[in-house]
Amino acid sequence: MTAVLDQFSLLSDFTSDERAALEAYLEPRELDAGSTLYRVGEETDAVYFVVEGAVSIRADGQSLCDLGTGEVLGALCLVSIGRRECDVVGATAAKLLSLTREGYLRLRDDLPALALRLQEGILRSFSSLVRGVVDESRAAPSPVS
Repeated sequence: MTAVLDQFSLLSDFTSDERAALEAYLEPRELDAGSTLYRVGEETDAVYFVVEGAVSIRADGQSLCDLGTGEVLGALCLVSIGRRECDVVGATAAKLLSLTREGYLRLRDDLPALALRLQEGILRSFSSLVRGVVDESRAAPSPVS
């Protein structure tokens, strides 16, 4: 499975040994097309790595985007406990790997340096996303008064 983890940009700074160590904490999950992975308001309990297929991110019944192979969703739940902000359903049949909160706590106890690197990767990814949103808003034409 370690080669599977090579496709995730979130883990691009990890060595192959670190990805192999992380692998022991991941649980495989399959999702049928149209099946719900989680719903808005549910407690955040896992981060999901899309290994194959695609999932659809939805809010108020509207599809916001699809995430496919090599993408990660729900990663902030490892650094901030809260409630899901959207629904996620299978856009196609999908194979996922999940790192549950319990798995993450075991990782943190067993391999604290690796858990910290994962947290740092999640925060870097989130920071990059926020910078992209800010840059887009600055580039958008301002309304004329």
